[in-house]
Amino acid sequence: MQTPTMENRILTGQTALITGANRGIGKALAKTIAHAGANTIITARNPEDLKHIEDIIAAAGGTSDAFQMDVTDSAQVRDVVNAVVQKYGQLDLLINNAGIDTGACLPWEQDPDEWWQVQKVNVRGAYLCSHAALRHMTKQGKGRIIDIGSLISATPSPTSSAYAVSKVALLRMSTCFADAAKDFGVSIFTVSPGLVATDLTSQPKFSDIPKDKWTPIEKCQAVVLALASGKADKLTGRFIHAGLHDLDELIQNADQIIEQDKLTLELKMD
Repeated sequence: MQTPTMENRILTGQTALITGANRGIGKALAKTIAHAGANTIITARNPEDLKHIEDIIAAAGGTSDAFQMDVTDSAQVRDVVNAVVQKYGQLDLLINNAGIDTGACLPWEQDPDEWWQVQKVNVRGAYLCSHAALRHMTKQGKGRIIDIGSLISATPSPTSSAYAVSKVALLRMSTCFADAAKDFGVSIFTVSPGLVATDLTSQPKFSDIPKDKWTPIEKCQAVVLALASGKADKLTGRFIHAGLHDLDELIQNADQIIEQDKLTLELKMD
């Protein structure tokens, strides 16, 4: 798949909301979605962090609005989503990107409140945003939600248990919501960006990872843009890895993937 460009305006007329858009992957996705023509709503706990992103989007000819939003605050999330729908008439795309991690630590050595805070942001936050968005999308009869997940959800991670647990919970939530919403015209996906160089991965625990194990952020941008366009709606409820999967190939094999129940979370039992 090609890297998205400013000339690719395939989302013209759509309205998209991106959480945690002030840095890293969220910032990159905000620019991609705006450059593709969508009215782009960028949110973060500190709105001052979003001003320079608004300027970048405007300079490229895009449209954006910035909102202060703590994804763990149900009233604030509801109010922002309602304000967006009131202004633009609909909400077409939600990207649940806001997330936090902690330093490497064995589970019993970590502060319980710190561990639980990761669940509050990464799981409760995505839940509240999806809950608010789906109330509008299901009435519209259309919409897409993209949850930014991680391959860590598929394997035990002894020193990153808080993050791993949050991402496996997010993946299961995404599949539950996808099954519930598909008959209402809403598609939901989990996208793993791969190991991308951001503030989140600047921690010491990532310092020894070889360069060839990292994924260019452009791959995540391309996958998210393609999913936002609707070309892969048949794969709703699936887990897609930006670094390991070719989305065009997945789309071509969608019937087989669905029939064999691939790219989903399952328990292997004898």
